[in-house]
Amino acid sequence: MANRKQTKHELKERKRAAREAARRAERRRTMVTAGIVAAVIAIGGALIGFTIFQDRTAAVEQQRAAEQAASEAAREASEAAEQTANRDVACDAEAPPEAGNEKPTFAEPSDVLDTGTDYRAVIDTSCGQVTIDLAEDAAPETVNSFVFLAQEGFYDGLEIFRNAASIGALQTGSGTNDASWQIGYTLSDELDLAASEGYEAGAVAMANAGPDTSGSQFFFVYNDSFALEPTFTRFATVTDGLGVLSTIGDIDTIGPNGETPAETVYINSVEIVDAGSASEASTPSTTNGSNHEPATEE
Repeated sequence: MANRKQTKHELKERKRAAREAARRAERRRTMVTAGIVAAVIAIGGALIGFTIFQDRTAAVEQQRAAEQAASEAAREASEAAEQTANRDVACDAEAPPEAGNEKPTFAEPSDVLDTGTDYRAVIDTSCGQVTIDLAEDAAPETVNSFVFLAQEGFYDGLEIFRNAASIGALQTGSGTNDASWQIGYTLSDELDLAASEGYEAGAVAMANAGPDTSGSQFFFVYNDSFALEPTFTRFATVTDGLGVLSTIGDIDTIGPNGETPAETVYINSVEIVDAGSASEASTPSTTNGSNHEPATEE
């Protein structure tokens, strides 16, 4: 009987010892887990802190680089503005009275073309006169807009502000002599003439910023370098004065893009005439500030 009691007591002690050992093991696992978690948190915090430091450093460097770039761009723009502001008028001419006047915008052009009329335009520039034959049949919407603006005196006093020498094109027709200016309306592309005849020397076409975006700005092609696809409405062809355009194209260029004529070239006036009177209207003129002989056509 005594042995049986002793056996039960021993079993009870062994169970209690086992439970105590299990509790100690559980406490150890808990402590180890907590330590691991704490270590992970500490490492993660350090990594986050390092990443934040890197991000802030990169942001500061980017900001510094952006400020330096902006400062350099502002300096170059200031120098370019000063350089272009002090230009002489090309071909020993004078600035026309309308030079520098603020130009209006329009919601749309009025309908000004008469059916059956063959229109030409005589464009008097600082370096001489250029006569163009308008393609009223191939590009009626564009020709109507050009004639409307010319009759409004819109082009008088504007500059031929850009010489894209790489493609042999002289751009004009911006109210602020800047390519970003808009007249207030856009024209549909009329590309038949450009597609059939291209842009040889003497072609006159609309500048644009994509399909159906042309307005008042146009360009003269003055040599055979223009090789772009027919995506610019061609609305006229030079019939007299291609040598004048070549003279303007030979003027040195300045500015940040190297496309601003080093001497200011003005459009003094644009006169719209019919084909019967174009030859008479294209005789040399010294009005509107032009005091030179026109350049010889090549």
